[in-house]
Amino acid sequence: MIRAILFDVDGTLLDTTEYIYKAFEHSLHFHGLEKVTRSEMSHSIGKPLEECYRDYSLLQDVNHLIDSHKEFQLQNPTLSFPFKNSLSTLMALKSNNILIAAITTRAKVSALQTLKSSKLYELLDFFVAREDVKNVKPDPESLYKALDFLGLDADEAIMVGDSPYDVLAGKNAGTKTVGVTYGFHGDRIIECDPDFVIDDIEGILTLEY
Repeated sequence: MIRAILFDVDGTLLDTTEYIYKAFEHSLHFHGLEKVTRSEMSHSIGKPLEECYRDYSLLQDVNHLIDSHKEFQLQNPTLSFPFKNSLSTLMALKSNNILIAAITTRAKVSALQTLKSSKLYELLDFFVAREDVKNVKPDPESLYKALDFLGLDADEAIMVGDSPYDVLAGKNAGTKTVGVTYGFHGDRIIECDPDFVIDDIEGILTLEY
């Protein structure tokens, strides 16, 4: 019996396409580095910022790039907004007594800012950000943290996300997995072999677990 849904944030609950891409573009341009195409970026979304910027810049010390990235996002929260059916879907889950957690590799301050402004945060039973764990997705640590707080076993939960890291984290934790095709990775999510695939977040309401 499924008692909880664990959601990724960016590309799953929130449409952060411009919020994330423009932050990368701003930071790379501000520091005089070569432009990276959005197609290239799309393959990296879901990784920690440190890994992304090391891939893009070929530098080891990328703290200055990350600082510029975070500053841009904090100054541009309106570039993030919930997907059309995110709010109604979470409300429907709550009405059915399903527990809800959000798990992100994004920094806590910006993630909280965007989740709260979208009215989604108040529907969450638990939230895990980058600073809350040592090992981010696809490591299952953040999922274990959520399950422990909610008092559930892995087979009582589903991990939902748009990236391979989300699906692999679910598999590593022992939950069922749902891949969404409307996020950053599009139909490529199918390659990770999630248990279910949905094209709209409200599809989570009609799945037969």
